[in-house]
Amino acid sequence: MCGKFYQCSRSLPSLRTLLLFVWLTVAVRTLWMLSPDGLLKRSLVVQMNKPLVSVLIPVYNAGEYLRPSVQSILSQTYSNLEVLVIDDGSTDGCMDSIVDFKDTRVRIIKQENSGRASALNRGIEELSGVFYATHDADDISYPQRIERQSQFMTQNPRLAALFSGYDVIINERNLAPRFAAKSVEQCREDIVHIRMPSHDPTGMFRVEMVRKIRYEPTLKIGAGLDYILRVGELYPMMVLGECLYSYRVHFNSTIRRNQQRREEMVRKLLKRACLRRGLEPTEYIQSDSARPNRFAHRHQEVGIVPHFMESVLDLRRANRYWEALKTATICMRLHPWDPFYYKPLIYSIAPLPLIESYRFRKVKR
Repeated sequence: MCGKFYQCSRSLPSLRTLLLFVWLTVAVRTLWMLSPDGLLKRSLVVQMNKPLVSVLIPVYNAGEYLRPSVQSILSQTYSNLEVLVIDDGSTDGCMDSIVDFKDTRVRIIKQENSGRASALNRGIEELSGVFYATHDADDISYPQRIERQSQFMTQNPRLAALFSGYDVIINERNLAPRFAAKSVEQCREDIVHIRMPSHDPTGMFRVEMVRKIRYEPTLKIGAGLDYILRVGELYPMMVLGECLYSYRVHFNSTIRRNQQRREEMVRKLLKRACLRRGLEPTEYIQSDSARPNRFAHRHQEVGIVPHFMESVLDLRRANRYWEALKTATICMRLHPWDPFYYKPLIYSIAPLPLIESYRFRKVKR
């Protein structure tokens, strides 16, 4: 009996050694898994079964905004990405701000200055993803944008395009979120009436459906709307009811300041759409004299007040009344002497049924 006890006690050190070795192995592996390299590997394993999403970022003289813009894509919660940054002949040195990015998902493509449409077409030719998303070089995508859109597209295989809600960045402030969802039928109605379902850079597209469709390079303004109209004429699309994108507004940009050029391009875009559909362009194209404007700033801020109005309605429908009133007040303060900028304030306090009735009658006219 004593001999057996003695033999057992002699084996204890080896048992302790084995347990210590197992404990150290588990501890080291746990620490590695919590390290940046370990977290990245686990993330890649999780993403292996998720479709590759290509993000196209056309760049022309984006200045100080390019780095945070690209960083917003690299910081997405969805990591199975390829990020194609298409430098459209920038001359302001903005591309230097991202040369230190060591992320292997980023690929920089350079071309001579040919316009945003040409840069996007180059990206479509180069991409490898199942879906592709657009992202402007001075804007910001919310961290969960790609994850939410790719998940919805995967679950709805008949969709060719999915857009999201968005807010605007004015003077470095995120303002006026819009987040109303739109069904396939509502988007189809927008396309029929030559309207944008949502802001075009919020789009994600199914490559197998749209690969043969290209942006029109002769449209220096409105190429995004023209592209979306042509996609929508062929395939279903929807708007995801979440605010996932921030659009930076530059009131002094060349496009906003050059009203005549902007209107010429819009007329060209509308004419293209009408000719494709066998419609008379004069029914959709207004003459300049039909839209008198006493306030010069309205030309540079076109679309701002309607955006705030829609944001106020979205906030009210979500029972966020205080935010709706605050948003309306911000719009009013942009130009306190211009009554047009008080429209969102009216939308924030008038009964919703009255507003809906007014808007319905206006659309029917």
